[in-house]
Parts: sequence; C-alpha cells; structure tokens
Amino acid sequence: MIFTARRAIRFLLCLAALCTGVPAAHATDPTRTLEQLHHTALRAQDGAPVGATSIAQTEDGWLWFATRIGLFRYDGFEFEKYPLLPPASNESEAMWALYAAPGGDLWVARAGGGLLRLRRDTVTSYGANEGLPDHVAVDEFATAGDGALWVASEAGIFRFDGSRWNDVSDWGLKGEFDQFLEAPDGVLWVVTDQGTFVLPKGARRFEDTGLPTPSPQVLLLDNDGSIWRRQESGVAPLPGDWGKPHPFARQRRANGNTSLLDRDGTLWTVACDRNLCRVPAGSVRQTGDLAENPKLQAMSEQLGMTSQGTMTMLEDRDGSIWVATKAGLDRFRDSWLATVRFPQMSLYFSVFEDAAGTVWTGTAALTAYDDRLWTLTPDPRPLPGFTGALTSVWTDPDGSTLMGGYGEMWRKKTGALPVSVPLPEGAAKRRSIVQAIARDGTGRLWLSLRLRGVFYQDGDGAWQSATPFGAPPDVAPWVIHIDPRGRPWFGYQDGSVSVFDGTRMRRYGEAEGLRLGPVSAVASVGDTLVVGSEHGMSFLDDDRFRMLTSLPRNRLDMVTGIVGTRDGAVWAYGVNGLIHFTHDAWKAALAKPETPVEAMVLTMEDGVPGPAQLVRPLPTVFAARNGYLWFSGSQGLAWLDTSKPLARPPPPPVIIRSIESGTTTIRPGEDVVLKRSRDLHVSYTALAPGRPRGVLFRYRLEGVDATYQDGTAHRDAHYMDLAPGDYRFVAEASYDGRHWSRSEPLAVHVPARLFEMRWFQLACLGLVGLLVWLAHRWRVRLLTRRLRMRLDERHRERERIARDLHDTLLQGVQGLILRFQAFVDGLSPEDRSRTTLERTIDRAEALLVEGRDRVKGLRTQASVHGSLEERIAAQSEDIGIPVHFEVIAPRMRRPVSEVATDELHSIVREALLNATQHSHAKSIWITIEYARRWLTVTVRDDGDGFDGSPSMMPGEGHYGIVGMRERAARLNGRLDVVSLPQRGVAVTAKVPARVAYARDRKKR
Repeated sequence: MIFTARRAIRFLLCLAALCTGVPAAHATDPTRTLEQLHHTALRAQDGAPVGATSIAQTEDGWLWFATRIGLFRYDGFEFEKYPLLPPASNESEAMWALYAAPGGDLWVARAGGGLLRLRRDTVTSYGANEGLPDHVAVDEFATAGDGALWVASEAGIFRFDGSRWNDVSDWGLKGEFDQFLEAPDGVLWVVTDQGTFVLPKGARRFEDTGLPTPSPQVLLLDNDGSIWRRQESGVAPLPGDWGKPHPFARQRRANGNTSLLDRDGTLWTVACDRNLCRVPAGSVRQTGDLAENPKLQAMSEQLGMTSQGTMTMLEDRDGSIWVATKAGLDRFRDSWLATVRFPQMSLYFSVFEDAAGTVWTGTAALTAYDDRLWTLTPDPRPLPGFTGALTSVWTDPDGSTLMGGYGEMWRKKTGALPVSVPLPEGAAKRRSIVQAIARDGTGRLWLSLRLRGVFYQDGDGAWQSATPFGAPPDVAPWVIHIDPRGRPWFGYQDGSVSVFDGTRMRRYGEAEGLRLGPVSAVASVGDTLVVGSEHGMSFLDDDRFRMLTSLPRNRLDMVTGIVGTRDGAVWAYGVNGLIHFTHDAWKAALAKPETPVEAMVLTMEDGVPGPAQLVRPLPTVFAARNGYLWFSGSQGLAWLDTSKPLARPPPPPVIIRSIESGTTTIRPGEDVVLKRSRDLHVSYTALAPGRPRGVLFRYRLEGVDATYQDGTAHRDAHYMDLAPGDYRFVAEASYDGRHWSRSEPLAVHVPARLFEMRWFQLACLGLVGLLVWLAHRWRVRLLTRRLRMRLDERHRERERIARDLHDTLLQGVQGLILRFQAFVDGLSPEDRSRTTLERTIDRAEALLVEGRDRVKGLRTQASVHGSLEERIAAQSEDIGIPVHFEVIAPRMRRPVSEVATDELHSIVREALLNATQHSHAKSIWITIEYARRWLTVTVRDDGDGFDGSPSMMPGEGHYGIVGMRERAARLNGRLDVVSLPQRGVAVTAKVPARVAYARDRKKR
C-alpha cells in the first residue's frame, strides 16, 4: 500500500489509535469556554518532553510520551525518561507511536521500524524476524474483539498471533489504510480510501459497511457508545444502529489522537485551522466546515499555550485533555472555579450586582491600562464611557450602586452610566480613599475615608463625622457590615470591632475575646456575627467572641471574605485559599469551637485565583442572586456555581517506584530481603498527572512506625539499621486527608545474622552456663583437694605423734613396769611393801593401757579395721545392749574416704558411749544413708534423753557433743542432736558428698 497526500498529513500529525475512554468522575464542563478551563503549560524547563508524536495512558495510570529522543513517562510530579534499549546500545532512541493495550502492556513503535512491548518493566523487541516490515514505522494500533493486536504501516496491516505478525491482505480489505476504531461491542473498524470495513468479533474476514467514503473523514467514538464521523460536510453520528447509544464500560487505558469526543460529548481537535479547536457538547452536530460552527472555541494568545504547533492530544481517565506541542505539553481540565480572563491587566476587584441581575466588577489596578467597569456574563465586557478605579461598592435597596474610589464616589443605576456624588468636605481634594460604604436599617449611609475616619449621612444629604457617637477620630475602619438587625459593624486595624446601637458606638476588643490581630472581614452567617482577622476567625457568642480552631493553625488566617449560601454552607476566602464549610461542619464548629474545624480548602489547582485580596476592595467574596459566588483574588477574578456538587476526586493510585538497600537496587515486585545492608530506602509516587497539586502522602513501615509518617515533601522513606524480622511497607495518597488510596503492601524481610539467631543465642547462653558450672566444679574440686591435703597433713601429724608416743613414752613406761615387776617378784610374799608396789604396778599398767588407747585414737585405723560400715559394726558388737544397724543406699553404695571414715567412726563411738553411760538406753539404732549429695550417719537410742544437763555440756572435763561437732565441721558437714526427755537422743552427722566419698574405689 502507498500512502496518499491526506495520509501523509495525518502521518505528520501522529494520528494514533482512538481511545475508547477512561472512567472518571469529572470531565471538562461544556458550559465553560476554553479560556475558562483550568490550563497548565508544561515546558522544557519543567522537564516536559517537546515534540511528542504520540501520547498514551496505561491501565496503571502512567502517562507516556513518544519523542524523537526517547520514551518519557509522567506521574504528575516529574517527567522521567524510560530506558528501552540496553545502556551500551548504539541504536536510535527515536520513538514514533504508542499504544496502551488491554491488560496493561505498552506497545512502542520505533521511528526506524520495529516494535517494543513493555510489560511490567520487561522490554520485548519485535522486528523483521517476527514478520514486521523492515525499516518501516508502525503508525496505528488496535485490539479486535477476540483480543488480537493489529497494526498498520505503509507496508500494510498486520495481525499478531502471540508470537508473529501476519499479513492480512487476504482478509477482505480494499484500498489504502486510513484509520482504526475499536467499537465497544468488540467490532474492529478500518477506514480506507475505498470504503469503511468492520471485523465482527471472532470473524476472519472484514465486511464492507457500504458507507460512502468522503475524503477526508475521521471516525469518533462518543461517550454513549455511538460512532460519529467528522468530514468536510460536517460532524454527525453514523446512520443506523452504529450512530445510536450503546452503553459500555469505559476502560482504564487511553490512547491519543488528533480528534476526540470527550466524556461529556465535547469535540476537541488539533486538526483545524487554529491548531486547537473545541466545540461544546450539544453544538457538535452541524453541517459545513468546523470553522463555521458558531460555538467554536479556538486557541488564542490569552491561553498562554506552550506553542501554536500542536501535534496530538489525549483525554486521560481523570477527564483532563492533554495537548502535545512542539515546545511542551498543555493540560486542560475542569475545576470548581472558573477564572475570568480580562483582555488587559486587571487587579483589585469590587464585585456587585444591579437590579437586573447583571454582575459587575470595577478594578483598582492603577497600571498603564485604564481601570474600567466590566460586566461579567461571565466573559468581561467594559462599560463604554467610564474609567476610574473603584475601591468599595454598596448596592442600595432600590438597585442602584454606590461606588467609591480615590477621592471620588459615583452612583450607578441600572442601564445608565455612573454619576458622580459628593464626598465629605476635603475628600476630593486630598484624594481620600473610600475604604467602605454601607447603609444601615434606618437609612443612614456610612462612609469610611482612609486617614479621616467615619462619616455618616442622614436624609438631608449632609456628611457628618461619627466622632460624637464614639467613633475614633481619624481612624477609618477597613470594613463596614450591616447585620440582619440593620446595625452597622465596623472592623478596625487594631483588632477591635464596634457596633452602632442607634445612639453610641460599642467597642469589642481583647477583653471581649478579640485577640487575633487586625480585622479583615465582618459578616453575618444566619444570626451569627463572624469576624475574620489576620490570625484566624472568631464569632460572637453571648456578647463575647470565641475563636475557631483549625489544623494547621494558620488555615483560617487573613480571611477577607465570608459568606453563607442557601444550602447552609459557609465560604471563607483567605491567604491559604478558599475554605468551604458544609452546613453540618459549620454547626459543629459553632457548637465546639475548641475542636479543629472540618473544612475543605480549595487552592489554585481548583481554580482559585491565588490568595485573597488583602487590601481594598473588601470583602473578597460576593454572592449573586443566581447562586454564583465571585472571588476576588490577588491573581484574578473567579466564579463558582454552588448548584453543582462539590466533591474531591477519588484519591490517585499509589505505586512503589524503587527500592534500595545500601548499594543494591531491588525491582518492585521482587522479594525484599535485606542481607548485606539493613538500610531501606523506598521511593513512591501517586499517578495523578491531571491533578498533582494538593495530593497528600503518608507512609508506614509496620513493625517500626506506630503511626503514619507524613511523606508529602519528598515522596520517599528512609529506614536505618532495621532489626531482624518481617515488616510491611505501605504508602497512601489523598486529596482531602480523609479518603486514602494505598499502594500494594511491600513485604520486607531482614534475616538474622548468626549471632542474632535464637538457637545461637540459646546455645551461647548454654555454653556460658556450662563454663560457669565447670568453673564452679573446678573451684569446688580445688577447695576439696586443699581440704583433703590439710586433713591428710593433720592425720600424718597424728600418726607421727602416735608413733613417737609409742616408741618413747609407752615403751619407756612398759620398761619401767617390767623393771618394777621384776623388783616386786624379788620381794617375799610377806613383805608389806610388795602389796603397795603391786597396786602401784596395776595402776601403771592401767595408765599404759589408757595411753595405748589414746595412741590408737590418734592413728588412722581405716586401713586396719576396714570400711566405715565394718568399723561401726565392730564397734556395736562391743556394746552390752542390742544395737540395730541399717544401711540405706537409694542407688548404690559408694566408698568413703579414709578421713571421713575415721571422723564418722569417732562420732558414732562417742554417741554409743553417751547412750550407754549417760542415757541408760536399752536399744540403739544406727543408720548409714548413701545419698547423691550427702552421706548421713544417725545414732538413735531409747534412753532417758537430756534437757541440757551438765554431764552432756562442755565443762568439768566433758566435751562429748562439742567434740562430735568439731569432727563434723572438719568434714565441712554438720551435726544435729535431737533429744526429748524420757524418749531418747538422735545424733545425726551429715557430710557433703564431695568430702565424704572417695574418688577411687580401690582406696576402700
């Protein structure tokens, strides 16, 4: 196929596939002119791409632009060049056409031929190897009812089967290709120079519709599903069912074109003589050339567009119209307020309404242009024959208007030119500024002259100073307000207000609750008097003013206009924008002024003409009888139709743009596992290309942040050195702070390092415990070894003493006894001294026996007499009374050390002697218990017992119990003696196992 001249023109205009629409709550208001729409110009210095040949919006909300230097995308906050080719590629980045396909894919036609498919940040390339013509750019895309993708180029039309592109020259099409159109019912329309063809859903061949083929023609899809055709003879729907409404669900994607019908049925086109034309809905259908349509709106210099060289256009899913030009991008959308565009520089507006319902405004710009009096219809038109700066206005009950200026005042009646009226004496000569005019309920006219004070005029027409009534001399109020009772209120720069009660001025100041600075507005909302001041708003409640509270605190600052509407709402205009209170919110604010008010703030993004005027003329809000509100801003004049619903658009979708941890970049959608670095940086954004200003952001990392963090300033979040665990990151966006959209939750896992793992910590704790226990055991063994060494030394010393006594003293005594015995044997039996000597020898032998016994006690006898059990058993056999011996071993008997055997045997022997000599026992019971921690020996008798008798206590040479305790103490044990009179005594010795038991059984 070869392109015709008409096709070449459309090729240069970058005609892409016609969008089937997108869902949105608002579109451009057909009742407003092109100049009254909210317009934003984005130039190269704003980062906008220039000379975009195609625009598309994918289902996720991104806005895409094809340019000669690459592909760009826009989220409403910044333009970003999207890399489609590898970093080291030497190929051209020039892109030609874009197509947002169902399912979220973005198809990009390269200017030098070939296609790129972008799916979830993955780029796939298609070229000659996949069936596309080589070095031929694709111009248009479309999706048929069966889901197949179609493309058209100079080389023909091709259909994609999922892997290859196939030529469809045998599908019944005739002529040179002109246009694709995707119908809501799944029918694919193709316009050629020889006819208009349709491909029903699932069909394999095109059908000729039989429609005439005027040249040129463009098919358009209306919001109601009907198909329209624009041609030289006019714009009209197609005949038959094609041109009838067919309701359908609008898609979330959009594709650009040179002409479109927006969702309100308004025609937009860049293919016109004025480069941008708009025809409101209801006036689109007409015959003849588009330029002949009387409702046509066209580009003008007043629009301030980036360039007159328009390329293509798109309606996004929020209803905004985007126009690509050779120097940038222009966005048009509806806003709640419509700006009045004056043909000359105009500022400081004083708005009023005459008896006929016509709204007027004067200006006081004092520029090179004359200040005029303008009618607002709403387009401004100057009143011929009048010039002059207006600083205040007042409309009398008869419909005439008093207008004050610089040393001048006029009265204007309906249909007539203003007529000059006199001012107080000297005002004209000094050019005193008329700051405020008002007529009270009694008919008295009040006038505020700057630097001269307040004047009034009664029925005689003479001006008089209000000083006798208590008005401050030479102090002129900024505003004068007449309340529903007809009383005039005066607002002063010192922060006070005064009311004239008919005879005197009554002043309200700090003592009555006015502490918010200079008064800038006084108004009545119903029966409530409201005062706007430099630092907030207050209202009169029971003869005292109460301050309204807001968040942030400065939201109600410097309000210069307050008005209530028929629906009970209240509007206040200040330096922070236009503040709207619903009826319920206003009632709640009056009932609980200490609670922050719930109000919607409108800004320039909503059409507000900048901050409110802060000086004359005041007030800055005027309510017309038709329900319109007029707002005088520092950057212009705007109006609002209060009959239309006022609601914020739904919050824009939020996405995670990038994730970084240290030097590692993680792609959104991948698992976020922080291994090398535990720092986390998340960048997010809201896809709000049509309304980026006014978007509020907040974010939260669940597991770290207890509440949401404000993220409006930078749209990113930073976290440092996260602890091990699982987290979840979410970002949210809102327009009003109450309704929020949320990003897909981002799961973040921080694995624990080895020393942070619970099992490792428990193992370390166990190891430390083991080391402590081992240290304790080592210490115990050391002390035990030292104790045994000391006991062994003492035992060896005792053995040495016993050996020395045996070898010296006892042997010597034995020798003396033998010698004395020999001497006695030599005496005759009748010798009287023999008896004496024999008695002496007996005594010496007894002493020798006792000495041997003592020596025996000093020596270690375990090796001689056996184990502890054997020695105790042998000891019990020498007792003249019955002894019952028992051994208790819960597990097994253990060998007892020699030292412990000796000491315990001595304790048992002493206990047995005490039982036989002092207790008069008839039976004795001995028990040995081998326990894990203690060796226990118990001697119990059934004797008389004792109650602390001297024979059992130390003293008079008896140390029985004391000796037993000392022996037990030497073993680190203890001795318990329990006795009850007439019931016997129980002696229990307990020795620790580490001392009592021998470590080597062979030592037994």
